[in-house]
Amino acid sequence: MAQAPVLNALYSKVASDPNLSNKIKFVAAAQGQGQGAVDMWKKLKRVPFAVVPDPDSKLGKAMNFSPYPVTLLVDKSGRVLWVEVGEFESADAAFTGIKKAVK
Repeated sequence: MAQAPVLNALYSKVASDPNLSNKIKFVAAAQGQGQGAVDMWKKLKRVPFAVVPDPDSKLGKAMNFSPYPVTLLVDKSGRVLWVEVGEFESADAAFTGIKKAVK
């Protein structure tokens, strides 16, 4: 939840960049949370992108990470292009990393 304002800002930066807006889709997995918590979080934090409930933390288990924030940029084939482990303070640094990873 604490990462929501930064992710919202990152989403806005990507959506307004003509070189990225049609290449990147945002999807968040709410590890350990059901649909009710997802709906509340999206409304409370005004999250403009998709958030999928993951009550059993299946994504984290499949990718071998804990429920701390992990941000991934994955291509259509499933290859990880960019990773940020933990919270990032600013959308600018993440945006720069994403721009470098997307060709």
